[in-house]
Amino acid sequence: MQQAYQPRRRVARRQNPDRAPPRTGNPRTTAARNFGDLAIGQNALGCARFNLRRRDMIPQLPIASARLTFALVGAVSGLCVWALAEIVPDVIENPRIVLLLIAAGLGFFTVLLALLGPVRLGVAAAAGLGMSVPAAALLLWASFRHAQVEPFLNEGYGIAAFSWLLAIGVPFVVAGLQRHGGWRHYGMLFDAAWALVVRYSAAWLFTGAMWLVLLLSDQLLGLVGIHIIDRLIDIGPVPYLISGLALGLGLAIVHELSDLLSPFLVIQLLRVLLPALLVVLAIFIAALPFRGLGNLFGQFSAAATLIAVTVAGITLITTAIHRDDGMSVQGFGMLSATRLLSLLLPVPAALALWAIGLRVAQYGLTPDRVAALIAALIVLVYSLAYAAALVRRSGWRRGQRAVNRWMALVTLAIAALWLTPALNAERLSTTSQIARAEAGAPKDTLALWEMAHEWGIAGKRGLRQLETRARGAGDEAMLALIEKARNSSARWTYNQAAAGDIATLDGVVPLRPEGAALPDGALDMLEANARREIHAACARRLPGGHPGCVIVVAAFDPLAGDERAIGFFAQGDDGARLIAYEIEDGRLTERGYARDILGGSYPYVSTAMMVEIFEGRFRLTSAPRTVLDVDGMMLFPEN
Repeated sequence: MQQAYQPRRRVARRQNPDRAPPRTGNPRTTAARNFGDLAIGQNALGCARFNLRRRDMIPQLPIASARLTFALVGAVSGLCVWALAEIVPDVIENPRIVLLLIAAGLGFFTVLLALLGPVRLGVAAAAGLGMSVPAAALLLWASFRHAQVEPFLNEGYGIAAFSWLLAIGVPFVVAGLQRHGGWRHYGMLFDAAWALVVRYSAAWLFTGAMWLVLLLSDQLLGLVGIHIIDRLIDIGPVPYLISGLALGLGLAIVHELSDLLSPFLVIQLLRVLLPALLVVLAIFIAALPFRGLGNLFGQFSAAATLIAVTVAGITLITTAIHRDDGMSVQGFGMLSATRLLSLLLPVPAALALWAIGLRVAQYGLTPDRVAALIAALIVLVYSLAYAAALVRRSGWRRGQRAVNRWMALVTLAIAALWLTPALNAERLSTTSQIARAEAGAPKDTLALWEMAHEWGIAGKRGLRQLETRARGAGDEAMLALIEKARNSSARWTYNQAAAGDIATLDGVVPLRPEGAALPDGALDMLEANARREIHAACARRLPGGHPGCVIVVAAFDPLAGDERAIGFFAQGDDGARLIAYEIEDGRLTERGYARDILGGSYPYVSTAMMVEIFEGRFRLTSAPRTVLDVDGMMLFPEN
């Protein structure tokens, strides 16, 4: 009876993948948990849960046979990718059919190799077709927003949505193939997702190592006059064949060692970063009332930085709550840190949405801003749902796991909608720009060139609508800008043509401090492009009615004897460009950029700093060179 009972216990445990592993009374394991899960106790061997092999997966073939199967699949995949990339475009003239075939083919082989191992070859191939063909069809549908395929691909968002559909969809397919309805079980989704990340990463690392060995071997044989490897690599399909072969072999080896090469180590390492991010985020939030929001807009987009921080926080919380409470972080310290980070995450997400909203209010929608708005909304809803889950004091981790599953499905739906007319970023952007034009927005702030060259059929139709409106109103200036937008092959060319010729900049650019002066005609001696950029900046208006340009003149380096200057010129967003000038022999010469002595960098500051200068809230400080002390920075015109 005892022997007959044991197999039933093992089968029952396999059928309940969300069940927590048994807890032990081992004092070393208990100490590790109380330490906050920063140490790996003996129960870390529970990482065997990440082993995705179950009854409906491939049988355990002999090692040589399994490796041969994986390598052959990888080699065939590589050759097919070569054919899709090099042969199909030459054989088929219709670029949309080429797009459909390449997208479906690349998607199929990517999914096939991702599933191979956890799923039998035949089932993996069927799943690959089932995922790649509909996704490729959606991508083809979205391409009709443009008259030509190439501008659509250059935009990049369609490819990103297509890739997201496959990447996020694969774990749901793996979990669903393991057990009926498995895609609804968070534990199985968690295991599948992290195992796929580790397997693919390790296999690509092996592929890179193989290429390194191959290239080093070629160099070594070249020393004795043997160039056979170099000649083989020059044959068109060979690099694809080698890469596919190596990737398949790498996946086979990783699958063999799936009990040892587990995501558990990666997750455990990521958990260590959670308290660090919590401290940094807390300091950032605490500093906001004292520093304000003006300094948030640095060299990189503030919204992108805030979204990235929120995504990092969501990822670290996901590693902390793990697949179930038994494998999540333990101990008061780490549990409290996870809860606190969940409470703070809505702050950067809300600030990101606010920053993007400011730009949309000022300059209207563009496809970039549509994508940024969607990303900000997703992370805000995600973080608010995480915080709301804390209301359930005893089951908050289970609630956050449910948020992860539902938000993954939401992002899949949004990615699919992006490829349909329901979420046409080009049409939304064009409508926004037309509304701005009708509301009397400055003509030079309208995205006319983008409508003519980047926003596809909707953009060109919107430009014709603006042209018809301008003709009816007799607006010759708008008609001239539209014509220049159509005839300019690059945005920079359009900006220069729209700016026109500049007679003189004397008296146009304000100088500070009061009483400062430049030699007559010094600004007019700059290059034509620089003069146009300065003139365009001065035409912009800052809060308070100040012009979008100012130059601070001082003896920044007394030992040099000549005066220097720092120019601030407003750009198309809330940023300002800084230019360092040297004044010598009545000429103004560009000498690089202004450096922040305190921060040790070349800053890209906000226009709020320019307002501070116009309103006199700055000083020239000797340290020992003279620096411009303004808005928390100490700027020096460094060559």
